[in-house]
Amino acid sequence: MRRFHIENETLIAQFDRVDDRAEEVRALMECVSNEELIDLWTQLDISAIYHDCALEGEVISPEELNSALDPRAVTDATNLGLYTCIKKHKQAFEACRDYAQLDKLEITEQLFKSFNLMFSSLDIDRSSNGFRTEIPLHRTYFHDINQAEHIRDNMRDFIAWANDELEKSAHPFSFASRMHHRFMHIFPYPDTSGKVGRAVMNIFLMRSGFLPAVVHATERQRYYEAIRNSHQDLAALLIDSEMAALDSAIRYLRRVIIRKPAVN
Repeated sequence: MRRFHIENETLIAQFDRVDDRAEEVRALMECVSNEELIDLWTQLDISAIYHDCALEGEVISPEELNSALDPRAVTDATNLGLYTCIKKHKQAFEACRDYAQLDKLEITEQLFKSFNLMFSSLDIDRSSNGFRTEIPLHRTYFHDINQAEHIRDNMRDFIAWANDELEKSAHPFSFASRMHHRFMHIFPYPDTSGKVGRAVMNIFLMRSGFLPAVVHATERQRYYEAIRNSHQDLAALLIDSEMAALDSAIRYLRRVIIRKPAVN
C-alpha cells in the first residue's frame, strides 16, 4: 500500500480509483485526432468557465459564454465587461495547459501574480504585487484569512513549503488539496484569490496526467465549507470533481471513437 501525507484510508482508496480512471482517459486520448482533442478541451474550458465563475457568485448563461467566445459575434457595449471576463478565463485556462507542459516548473510568486493579472478586473497596485491591503468587507468566502500585513511573508513561506512538498512522494491530489487549502487561507488578492488558486492547482494536476478538477456550481457550499474545515475535506471534493470530469471525457471520447470509420 502506498503511503501519502493524508493518512486516511478512504481517501487513499479514492486516489487509486481516480488514478485508474485517468489512465483510461489517457488511453482513449491516444485513439483520437488532435482536432478532436482540441474540441474536447474547448468543451472543458466552457464548462470550467461557467462553474469557476459560479463559485465566485458570478452567473453566466450558456448564450453569453458562446457569444463571448465566438470570434464572429458582434459585442454589445453593455456586455463588454462580461465578455472580457470570459475571454480572460479562456486565456488563463490555455496558459494553465502551457505551464503544465513545461519540462520543469517551479512554484513562484510570479506564477501566482501572472494569473492574478489575467483574471483581475481591478487596477493592479504594482507596488504591493497586487496583494490586498485590507480584509474585504464584502466577500464570497467566510473562512479565516490572513491580515493584510502578513500576506507578503506568508506567501514567501507558502511558496517555500509548496516547492518542498512538490518534491515529496505525495499523491497529486494530496498535494493539490494541501496547496489550495493553504493558499486560500492567505487569500492574497482582493478579487481573484479563488480563481488564481484553482488555476495554479490545476496546472499541477494536469502535469500529473489528470484533467482540471472543476468544482461544479452545485458544490459551491461544500467547497466553501471544505476550505473552512480541512484539506482532507477539500481532497474528497476535488476527487469527486475530477471523477466527474474524467467520466465526461470518457463519454465524449468513446462517442468520437465509435463514429470513426473502420480501416480495412
